[in-house]
Amino acid sequence: MTDKKQNEGFSSIFGFLMTVIGFAVGVGSLWRFPYVCGTNGGALFILVYVLVIVLIGIPLLTAEISMGYVTQKTAVGAYQTLKPHSKWHLASYLHIIVAILVNGYTVPIYVWILAYIYKTATGFFQGLDAAGIAESFDALSGDYKTMFLFAVINWLIITVIISGDVQNGVEKVNKFLLPALAVIMVVCIVIGLRVEGSSKGLTYMFKPDFSTFSLSAVTAAVGQAFFAIGIGMLASMIFGSYLKNKNENIVKHAAVISTSIVVAGIAAGLMIFPMVFAFGLEPGAGAGLTMITLPNVFNYIAGGRVIGTLFYVGFYFAALSSAIGLAEAIVAVVMDRFQLTRKKAVAAVMGIIIVIGCCSILIPGFLDQVDIITSNYLLVVSGLLIAIFVGWIWGIDNFLDAIHVEQKAMRTWLGLSVKYLCPIAILIIFLGNFI
Repeated sequence: MTDKKQNEGFSSIFGFLMTVIGFAVGVGSLWRFPYVCGTNGGALFILVYVLVIVLIGIPLLTAEISMGYVTQKTAVGAYQTLKPHSKWHLASYLHIIVAILVNGYTVPIYVWILAYIYKTATGFFQGLDAAGIAESFDALSGDYKTMFLFAVINWLIITVIISGDVQNGVEKVNKFLLPALAVIMVVCIVIGLRVEGSSKGLTYMFKPDFSTFSLSAVTAAVGQAFFAIGIGMLASMIFGSYLKNKNENIVKHAAVISTSIVVAGIAAGLMIFPMVFAFGLEPGAGAGLTMITLPNVFNYIAGGRVIGTLFYVGFYFAALSSAIGLAEAIVAVVMDRFQLTRKKAVAAVMGIIIVIGCCSILIPGFLDQVDIITSNYLLVVSGLLIAIFVGWIWGIDNFLDAIHVEQKAMRTWLGLSVKYLCPIAILIIFLGNFI
């Protein structure tokens, strides 16, 4: 079974990039980035977020992809190959736990989006003011019949896609989803920026207010970076093992992926915050910000029902690309460790994800609380373990030689970042969560 897994791979580097970007852009950028940015001061948060991506995100993403790429193995096997006869492979189980949690507890987001596709297309929001839309969103979360109906649809779609092999499942879907989403987002941004009062949203996003600076905002920026890029979330390591060309420029790929994530997050903000201020809404509204704000936009503009439906379809594309990327990574590990066929591994993984998803739907506050625990604690520790392992256990020179980094300046930057900057910064910020 391990040999079968090893033979899976992407048909092209474009397929790899679309899959990893899709995995990262979806829920991390379109849902989570706007609401975390809105609750942490706007422009200053974005500035810190970009710095975190450059100084920590790109080097750590390079390190994580490289572990899979060099060993051609899933997480447990990657650690065992790079450091045999040690306990370091236990770190892989934290990556697996994080991946399962994220794929499970985020299911209400997928449900909201599917419900909004239906409601927007049928004109449900037309005639509702901002308060009415907010009330309808609160009511949706408590409508368990509707929530479970769309949850089942979502789980079935994910199951069907990941039941295929990598090229005919995850890769093929993402090659279509990502370009379609980009077009829809651009249309929504252009329309939204033409609304009177939207310029206040641009000020909020791009004019730093240092009175909003706090350690919690920095911590949130790190957590968001880790969540968006997927550091320590298993998928990047697995997708790295699907790269078969031994001359890939892993640093370049990591930089392209990270840049795409930043652009997607800012684009999501450009869709949301101008409308938040134009309609007098609260930027710190929390997890439902995207769902509460945008229906106001689509009510305002001509052809809003059609454009709104297209947006939520695009939003679901993005979210789905995250879900299938993460589920594929978990399935790969289960196939490899338990010697299961893909179908049996998919059944086992989806069973666990569904149980966690049911908790997220039924238990008030479960989504928000698990999101905080996962992003601010588990993901940060997971990333710290990767930094320590690659920088100190596998060794910086071994890491850089294995991925053919020869330029001295590049070796210095990656070496200092992975070995010293990342562990120190992550540790300080992690401890700051307890202060």
